[in-house]
Amino acid sequence: MIRVCPNPGPWHEVFKRLTRYAGGHTCLPPSPPIALILSGWGFTNDIQKMRRWEETVAWAHNNGCADLVEVSGDDFYYVDEPTSYDVGPMGGPMYRAWDFDEKEKPPPDQTAKHLETLVSHWENIVGPELARVSSPVAFTGVKARRLLVRVDGAVRPPWGTWSHLSNVEAERRTFTRFRASINAAIAPHEVDHIDFTTNQFL
Repeated sequence: MIRVCPNPGPWHEVFKRLTRYAGGHTCLPPSPPIALILSGWGFTNDIQKMRRWEETVAWAHNNGCADLVEVSGDDFYYVDEPTSYDVGPMGGPMYRAWDFDEKEKPPPDQTAKHLETLVSHWENIVGPELARVSSPVAFTGVKARRLLVRVDGAVRPPWGTWSHLSNVEAERRTFTRFRASINAAIAPHEVDHIDFTTNQFL
């Protein structure tokens, strides 16, 4: 696992300590780098978070307060592989907001083939645990870039709920891997959205 930066809460505490320090000392620059929390966290990728934390640590060292950026390892955000894509302004857990390229709708026979691939190999694509409580139903949307998945509403997915992502970043990443596995199976076609329905789960 690669250590990126402190989680938002601890990072905010560090920023408050550094800001108080800057208020009573002559520092260069006068203020510490802004902590990436709230929307700053949501709309930056891992590389940007990592660089901002490195800037924060460097600011503290250069201004004689390195002790103020000490954070427990348990309070850090870790990932398998840091993201580097541009995060767009749309947001939303089921939407790849950074992908703005114009896409063409695949022909109906190709869409049907992709759905057949998902249905036939669903367990291998998403894993046995998710396969037991979910099944692909249809591609929807103007360009067939939405996937409707029927789920068992009594079971919680590893990323939080079927309608919202967890606040825990490691859990949120399980949804990213879920969608990536689906897109790998139907490449070169991709889905930007995944909609879940609990109607008539079998």
